[in-house]
Amino acid sequence: MTGIRPEYGRAMSPASKAVTALGLCVALAGCTASSPEGPSKTTGRPPAIRATAQAPEPVPSVPFEQVRDQILAYRKAHGANGGKDWDVNTKTAGQLTSDPAARQLLALCGKDQRPVIPWLAWEYGGNDHQWIHPEKSALVYCVYTPVRKSTDDWSEHWKYDKGKNHVIADIYVRFPEQNPCRDKQGSEQVDACIGDHTNYEILVDTVNLDDGHAAKLELAEASTTLWLILPNNARDLLANFD
Repeated sequence: MTGIRPEYGRAMSPASKAVTALGLCVALAGCTASSPEGPSKTTGRPPAIRATAQAPEPVPSVPFEQVRDQILAYRKAHGANGGKDWDVNTKTAGQLTSDPAARQLLALCGKDQRPVIPWLAWEYGGNDHQWIHPEKSALVYCVYTPVRKSTDDWSEHWKYDKGKNHVIADIYVRFPEQNPCRDKQGSEQVDACIGDHTNYEILVDTVNLDDGHAAKLELAEASTTLWLILPNNARDLLANFD
């Protein structure tokens, strides 16, 4: 994905500047800043999207503090390649075989999902950059990825419209009780803590993982709608990307 352009309706509000940090900034460095144009958001609900989502599949219970420490340790141990070696979502099967710590991080989210970990995630294409201001964001976002069950049969949480070349996918916050924006309403639980709106590109790229090649798709030019599953399993429209 090379950029975010508003498509439908009003632009989303900028991420909050006064969000409580997760406490990692003392140990972790590398945050930068920019002021790009944000994605668009509509008030409508695309067809076939229920107001309440099926609950994400349970994942092993791991204390927030333990995961935070694992992320910190992984970042310290994999600083090569300008920091790009942090990104567990770009590891090959061979690399994961010899990297049990990366496998543990990938297991933070359930079946057919990938974790987007702001302290480790990168955006690629044009001006590669790490997640900007991870200290303002949730520790882990879980995003659904393309998995084809059968011809044109997709999961409850990830759907593809071939005629429109459009993806509709769910994301959720892995540790909602520790989300720095947990007191916000609806999609603001993510948007107010996104850190920088270019970080949405990382969420979208992970939703369309490897341009959908594992599901025999070509999603490089696909538009994408993101829905946030809230802790009560309600869905709220997060953003549209063309």
